[in-house]
Amino acid sequence: MLDKRGNWQQPGAGPDANSDGAPATVVALRNVYKSYTSATGEVVEVLKGLNLEIRAGSFNVIRGESGSGKTSLLRILGMLDSDFEGDYIFLGADVKAKADWQRDELRANNIGFIFQEGRLFEHLSIRDNVSLPVRLQGTESERRALRQTVDAMAPRFFTVEELSNHILSNRPAQVSGGQKQRAAILRSVVTKPAIILADEPTASLDESRKQEILKLMMSLCDEGHTVIIVSHDKVFYQHGRQFELSGGVLKELAGDTHKSSVEIPLRAPANERAIFYGWRPRAPLSILLRQAMREAFLRPIFLFLVVVSLCVGVCQIGVFTSVILGAQGFLDDAMTRGSRLNRLEVKPRVNDLNLENRFPVIDTIKSWPNVQAIVPRRATLARLIDRGGEKLVTSALGLHPDDPEYRLLDFVAGGRFSPSNEELEIIATVGLLPDVFADADKLAEGQLKYADFIGRAITIELPQFSRTGQELTARARRIQLKVVGLILHAEGGRRMYLPNRTQLVFDRFKMDRDGSVNLPVNTTGDSWEGDRAEIARIAAFPWEDQLQVYTKEIRDIIPVFQQLSQLGYKPASDIWNYKWVLDLRDLAWNIFVPLLVLIVLAVSLTVATNLFSSAKLRETEFALWRVLGMRRGDLVATQVVSTALMVLCGTLVGLAIASTLIDSARGFLAEQNPDAGFEAVFAPIGQFFVVIIVCSVVVGVLAAIYPAVKTAHSDPAKVLQS
Repeated sequence: MLDKRGNWQQPGAGPDANSDGAPATVVALRNVYKSYTSATGEVVEVLKGLNLEIRAGSFNVIRGESGSGKTSLLRILGMLDSDFEGDYIFLGADVKAKADWQRDELRANNIGFIFQEGRLFEHLSIRDNVSLPVRLQGTESERRALRQTVDAMAPRFFTVEELSNHILSNRPAQVSGGQKQRAAILRSVVTKPAIILADEPTASLDESRKQEILKLMMSLCDEGHTVIIVSHDKVFYQHGRQFELSGGVLKELAGDTHKSSVEIPLRAPANERAIFYGWRPRAPLSILLRQAMREAFLRPIFLFLVVVSLCVGVCQIGVFTSVILGAQGFLDDAMTRGSRLNRLEVKPRVNDLNLENRFPVIDTIKSWPNVQAIVPRRATLARLIDRGGEKLVTSALGLHPDDPEYRLLDFVAGGRFSPSNEELEIIATVGLLPDVFADADKLAEGQLKYADFIGRAITIELPQFSRTGQELTARARRIQLKVVGLILHAEGGRRMYLPNRTQLVFDRFKMDRDGSVNLPVNTTGDSWEGDRAEIARIAAFPWEDQLQVYTKEIRDIIPVFQQLSQLGYKPASDIWNYKWVLDLRDLAWNIFVPLLVLIVLAVSLTVATNLFSSAKLRETEFALWRVLGMRRGDLVATQVVSTALMVLCGTLVGLAIASTLIDSARGFLAEQNPDAGFEAVFAPIGQFFVVIIVCSVVVGVLAAIYPAVKTAHSDPAKVLQS
């Protein structure tokens, strides 16, 4: 039964001792059976009803020849195997019933392993090998004092001469077999575990070295460690409690003749309710990063495959992304500078010129799914009065209250016209400012800003003509318009926009042959005067001389162009000057999408396949990390981070090559067509390299997660096999 402390206790014993007065039981196996199925399908029973009690501070030797079941027993005692029948009582609970991560925690907290031939990491120094358990599972204070701890413990395991020769700084390949084994023993006790589990600790050592190991093991027992040795070496046969395992049956040969007066207590896991506790990285970031970098850069074949696949793929993605973004930027720039690439202009058909409704099929055009808006327009000319009082003739376009043209204007100050569309207002280009304002030169000097011109007045002159077409100079009117918006560019060299209602009234005034239209404007103010109903009456004349059809996308222009042509119209569009850019962009998209899918698949398969292959080749190393205290989460983190580092390297190389190719293409186009700006169809790599890097790393990490988790689930018991 179990005592109050959770230790196994014989009936009638006190709370702190067994019935014979000995220390409490730390390990209890009850009726343990273990079997496996051979390659031929035969069920082989390796442990048969095994019972074992290990007391605190005892020295225990389990003898057995090869095939006797020692390895299976060792796995069970080390909490590496829960696939058995029977009970394993530890800390008052059945180990077999605990979750995997809880067994990992119990093992890391309480058991120190000594392996045959040491099993030290060859790439680490003796000091780093010894320090690993503390680095992986110790507290922050224990890690800070780790160097002093190792230096204080080292004299018990190495001679003064060995320490003076800096044995702790040597790699395992530079020391003898006996020194390796002593280093392995030091590593097993550096965290002061309650139990030391040794697998053939004297294998391959000469007799004098075996005696050194025996003395070390017995001294550890004297300090309170519970020592369990599995060996068939006779050097241990005269010391401690002796068992013999033969044919799956355990027999006790001799009682405990070596007892410790102190006891190192067992330690329970920190939080048994944390479901994902075992998958949360626990080791310090520095340890995980160093291991990840080693995983990344000391596996040349894996690194080469990942880097090459990423390099080729990212280079192609970079080039095609450059074309897609560059072509779109080229088109956007053309629209900013006045080309309306998603707009067509149509004039009335000959048969419709005399109709009151010059565009009778307007409802049909509106019903097309790729048409966003249809806006009637009227072209006009205006005379601007410049800063010297001279007249400048320029074109103007009228804007409706909800005109789609607003979306194509690049305002640098101000904004739209008033919602009523009846005020005396103007939207001008910044290039117009030096012509009409004397202080516009201060813009270049930084003394004025574009916003300073909002609200100022620009004067235009409206002529009027007789029935014979002669200008009636005396009847010309000068009107002041308030600047409400400034834009960088207007289409086709145009320099200003007017509210559509204002423009119609102005044009009606120009066409007044008998002087019946009296402009309701204040020539010295900035607002209309008079009856607004009169304004509406004046503006109500057949004024539409064109339709402007706006498509939803630039790519819709050509289909709408064809549809309008079939209706008898002759559409005009700037798209034909830029169709090659559209074709280039669409071609890049058509290649980019399947290429992206192929590259993602290739990278994912490369990463996953190589991780599985690497894990298979290095399963012993991974298992050793696990046994020394690296949690599953730590192992997954190192694999994922190492993959991310390799993917990052491949991505950077691929982007560097792509950048070189793109720069060469831009230079060639600029040299061949210096003033055309064709080099803009290749966007610089700097516009999107961060996105490609992030996406590549994300793909690599996602591809690495499953094989990394699969690796972390592997059975670490194989490292205990001789």
